[in-house]
Amino acid sequence: MQDDLIALLDRFAAIGATPDKGVCRLTGSPEDGAARQLFAQIAAARGASLSTDAVGNMFATFATAPGAQSTILCGSHLDSQPTGGRFDGSLGVLAALEAASALYAEGGRYAHNLTVVNWTNEEGARFQPSLTGSSVFTGKYTAEFALGLRDRLGVSMGEALAQIGYLGDGALGLTPVHNVELHVEQGGHLDETGVQIGAVTASWGVRKLTLSFVGAPSHTGPTAMAKRRDAMRAAALAITEFHAQMEAEPGQLHWSAAKIVAEPDSPNVVASRVTVYFEIRNPDQRICTEAGDRFMAAITPAIAALGCAIEIATDEARPGTQLSPEGVALTLEVAAELGLSATDMLTITGHDALALAAVMPSTLVFVPSVGGLSHSPQELTLPEDLRNGGAVIREMLRRLAS
Repeated sequence: MQDDLIALLDRFAAIGATPDKGVCRLTGSPEDGAARQLFAQIAAARGASLSTDAVGNMFATFATAPGAQSTILCGSHLDSQPTGGRFDGSLGVLAALEAASALYAEGGRYAHNLTVVNWTNEEGARFQPSLTGSSVFTGKYTAEFALGLRDRLGVSMGEALAQIGYLGDGALGLTPVHNVELHVEQGGHLDETGVQIGAVTASWGVRKLTLSFVGAPSHTGPTAMAKRRDAMRAAALAITEFHAQMEAEPGQLHWSAAKIVAEPDSPNVVASRVTVYFEIRNPDQRICTEAGDRFMAAITPAIAALGCAIEIATDEARPGTQLSPEGVALTLEVAAELGLSATDMLTITGHDALALAAVMPSTLVFVPSVGGLSHSPQELTLPEDLRNGGAVIREMLRRLAS
């Protein structure tokens, strides 16, 4: 099973491989479609029944409890960032597939079935917001909302999924009683401390602000400088102020202004609308909210002085989410029995397990990321750590399904 996990990771890393040895599989892209097809083929060959729901979430169920209407969910996502690595998301899906199919092949009978899941658009790289598929599954978003999300070229998520053949009409059809997700940490805590397994107790809070700075289009040559309402200049001022404000904030903050969209996107037209995606993270959601409020108060008069306006496209607060205490205890217990060092810890990043925690017990397990690097082709988790994570997930599924 452990050798199969490494081989599977190699097979999937070849789909959407980039010249720098990274992976680019954006939601609804041909590469996403190819990865989905390979996942479906392998799962079916190992005895799973498959269904795809209205937003492309894929469920591969192994009947370890024939006749039972309950199941244990385990999985993650196969989509990636444009500069993705080979482990982010894929490890969780493929380790779950290896573990569930192995338990099914043993022929034992359990109290619950096992369902391996590939959640749609976890990354939110092509379509925002992130955690889309799992959030539809929990009822946070409607399918209509998710399918109507559009990328920069105006293509909807529904259109993209239809193009690759994964705009489904099925459903899970079973009642999930617990969710488990294995993931690379994407931070440096485990790597720096030499601990092999992380049992995640909760997440940091985050405030996501998407702001559009609105000016007016005009020719970059003859238009008098005093008459220009330059949205790009307004956005640049806001970004500079954002970093200065966050650096001056007390407490432990992580922040970014990582994406910018300019309209009409011509070198000869003064930008009329520039949209910037801001994020603020802290273990305490209240601190994120207050820091964002101070930022907005600081930039509003300065932007107005440039003749521009601010429109709030999204202002989303994601409070820290508590994960299953029983799942944390089980993770630590299984790791100890396998002779692996483990610790409880927080996650700074978002994961499908956090969305699912709103409606069921949900457990998130980490393995180390070398150097804490992720969303990068240089993302690295060592083979031994991959095998350790696979072994922990297999034993956890065995006990949860019993």
